[in-house]
This record gives sequence, C-alpha cells and structure tokens, in this order.
Amino acid sequence: MLRTAQKRGLKTGMLSNLLHKDAGSVQDGIGLLSSILLRYAEVGSVHYCREQKALKFTFMIRQHQEVSSLRETLKPALELFHQLEGQSMRVFDLACRSEENVCVITVTRDVDSMTQREVGLIVELIKARFKKQLIYDELYLPEDEQIFQEEMITHMLYSIHGDDIDKNVVALREEGRVLVFKN
Repeated sequence: MLRTAQKRGLKTGMLSNLLHKDAGSVQDGIGLLSSILLRYAEVGSVHYCREQKALKFTFMIRQHQEVSSLRETLKPALELFHQLEGQSMRVFDLACRSEENVCVITVTRDVDSMTQREVGLIVELIKARFKKQLIYDELYLPEDEQIFQEEMITHMLYSIHGDDIDKNVVALREEGRVLVFKN
C-alpha cells in the first residue's frame, strides 16, 4: 500500500508509521481507507467508526444541497444492489452539513455487508447526481492501478468482515497527500 501511494507521487503522512506499529485488522483497516482514497478521488475522507462497525464516506459539494432527494435515489439503489447480491444493509445513513459555501455529505454504511462494487456504486451515484458541483482533486490513476486498488479494497473488506477493528481510523486527502489517523 505504501509502495502504491509513493509510486503515484502521493505523500502518505502518518501511514508508514501506523503500518509498522499496528498489526492485523487495524493494518487492514488503514489499508482499506487508503485504498479507497487512492482509487476514488471524489471521496474527500473516509472514517471507520468502531462503535457502528461502519465506514463513513464524505463528499464535498459546492453550495447547500437538499439531502432528501439524494436519499430517495441512493438508498433504493443500494437496497436493490444488496437484494441482487443476496444481502441486506445493517447500517445506512445519509447526512448533510453546510460550512460556508460547501455542503459536506456523509454516507454511512456497515462494513459487514459492504463490497468494493458498492463503494464504486456510491461514488458513481454521487458523481451523477452532483456532476459539476462535486469538489475533488482530479488525480490520474492508470487503469492497472485502478484494478489493483479495487482488488485491495475487496481483499481488505473481506479481511475485516469477521474481525473487529478496535480503533476508530480516519483517512483524508490534503494537498495531494493521504493522511491516516487513529484514535
């Protein structure tokens, strides 16, 4: 994971220190959050919430947005996706808060029923809904690297399905860097 971030020219902040200090599921959790940010530039930050055993994805949108119309699109789409996959969602939440001229949308999903394809679906639905209002840094990621990151997300989601990560972990992108913190 660290090699991939360095290969792409991203500075990884605290990532290397955390990878060496923690083992097992915390390391997988850190790798998962980092891979999500590396693969999906539209995600501003991702947070693992230990209490809910869920991931919280944040997206930044220009101007205040009504979250109710997004909820009417996103929740049924994810429910249909899970129905087709033969699973059900334990946690789904959608929240919005405005800060100056930016709306921060947070999508919360449990990790036990989440897959890499669902992460991609969430990102694509947000992109389709907000088109030019979505705020993100466009990063070039070659197709083989995209596939590699998707495989890493799949592997690490599977790895943490049965394990409980005993710490809250947050990963965010700042000025071309992926920063990972635990608390």
